[in-house]
Amino acid sequence: MLELAKKLNLSEKLINEIEMLDKEKISVVAGKCLEKGFSALKKKNYIERLAVILFCALKVKEKYKKAGIPDGIYYDTMSDIKIWCDNNGGRGLKNYGWLSNHVSFELFRLGRLQFQIYECKNKTLLYNRLPFDYGEKLIYVHIPQGEKLSYDECVKSFQIAEKFFSEYFPDYNYRYYFCESWLLYEGNRDFMKADSNILKFSSMFNHAYSVKIDEQAIERIFGKRQLFKRNYPENTSLQKSAKAYMQKGGRLGVGIAYIEKGRF
Repeated sequence: MLELAKKLNLSEKLINEIEMLDKEKISVVAGKCLEKGFSALKKKNYIERLAVILFCALKVKEKYKKAGIPDGIYYDTMSDIKIWCDNNGGRGLKNYGWLSNHVSFELFRLGRLQFQIYECKNKTLLYNRLPFDYGEKLIYVHIPQGEKLSYDECVKSFQIAEKFFSEYFPDYNYRYYFCESWLLYEGNRDFMKADSNILKFSSMFNHAYSVKIDEQAIERIFGKRQLFKRNYPENTSLQKSAKAYMQKGGRLGVGIAYIEKGRF
């Protein structure tokens, strides 16, 4: 665990705290998580959660090796562990549910984007507006934070993904890539510049519909919700334009969209 923690550039403080844990107990909890799901981490503290996720990450590396997937993809995928530790103020892991996808051999970072094997059983989706059915096999697209959202790099990611799933998961038959994100919200064009990276990224997709649920956008743009709109920060051009949009009565939201396999 410690070697992986160092490889992922976790802080010395976190590494020292992990080193103090009972490794046998961490191993037992990790085994339960991999077998029955990660709800066992609900009552664990941030450092214990981190240690369990790291242990599981080491176990899943065996699957990468058996499948012949390059180490570079493994470490790129697991780099999210540090991102989510940083998001929690460097105190360890809070959002273990999200990282359970990474250590379950279901989600892979391929260039700028992440791609997840996903059997779509989301009952909240409006399937009459989508080209696929409930329960259909998809590839779920995620956008990790921390880097510029370059259109060209995103196209390259889809091209890598086509080859990746064809080579390493040849029996996984899917027709569509699927994404639901604040980045795809159709109302974004009302306050973003036409040449913004976000709108360029959004243009890659076929838009099914949007919903005015703003939690994700508020978190990603501002960090947290404010009681009064005037209290939102204006430290970036995106914050300024989004705040002005909301003050005029606009509502942020989430877009649901898809891309056909083979498009890029």
